Amino acid sequence: MTYDFLGSAYLRSSSEELNIALSSIHKQTLKPNKVVLVFDGPVKSDLFEVVDKFRFFLKIDLLEFDKNYGLGTSLREGLKLCESKYVLRFDTDDYNFPLRAEKQISFMSIGDYDISSSSVLEFFNNIDNIISIRKVPISEEKIKKMITFRNPFNHPSICFKLDSIIKLDGGYRHFPFYEDYDLWIRAIHSGLKCANLDENLVAMKSNQMISRRIGLNMVFNEIRLFKTFWKYSFKDFILFLPSFLLRNSIRFLPSRFVSFLYKKFLRS
Repeated sequence: MTYDFLGSAYLRSSSEELNIALSSIHKQTLKPNKVVLVFDGPVKSDLFEVVDKFRFFLKIDLLEFDKNYGLGTSLREGLKLCESKYVLRFDTDDYNFPLRAEKQISFMSIGDYDISSSSVLEFFNNIDNIISIRKVPISEEKIKKMITFRNPFNHPSICFKLDSIIKLDGGYRHFPFYEDYDLWIRAIHSGLKCANLDENLVAMKSNQMISRRIGLNMVFNEIRLFKTFWKYSFKDFILFLPSFLLRNSIRFLPSRFVSFLYKKFLRS
């Protein structure tokens, strides 16, 4: 069963992190057909050196942009280079455990799912320093219930059928900070079949995660999700409002307090 890995890097991406990410892909027990990597605008020169090194072990299709267009556009264009039945997302600062692809592709195939993700470990600075586990709902029923409250998938461990996602107006679109959430709202309300694995298949770096979730910019971008809900479900449009108000009431609080709330109520 063939699959491709899809990821994106930008100016702040480090060669050390990319090296770890590609090394974890190289160590997969089920090998990918290829890796599609997008350089979203100018990147540090040593990132090219890392890519060249792994081309001895992996087929890598590199797409380079002359300027930064954002993650949504990068992934949308990257999807055009994917060829396999399944696509596994990866972030260039995360680590994929060796059995990730084998377990996830088997899960997708047996259940005939269009989308899946898994629980992920969150680490600080290095993978040996695990600080929390980010759980997700397992069943499709619980995923549909959660989507009006928060994103029911972990984006670093996403796997999907390429054809199913491409049919959703080309898949990802420019939607800063909420590219995945926007896509999954459209996917679920279009009848795509989904489930999550109750296993930790990816370790994700969480050093700056909280700082990215506070501030007025996040509020304005999340407001755009109302338009997505409105197009597909008036009921979910209404149900999304309380969680939106609750979530954004804490975006202007000190980052330490926000971090405490996330670890207390949203992490294991």
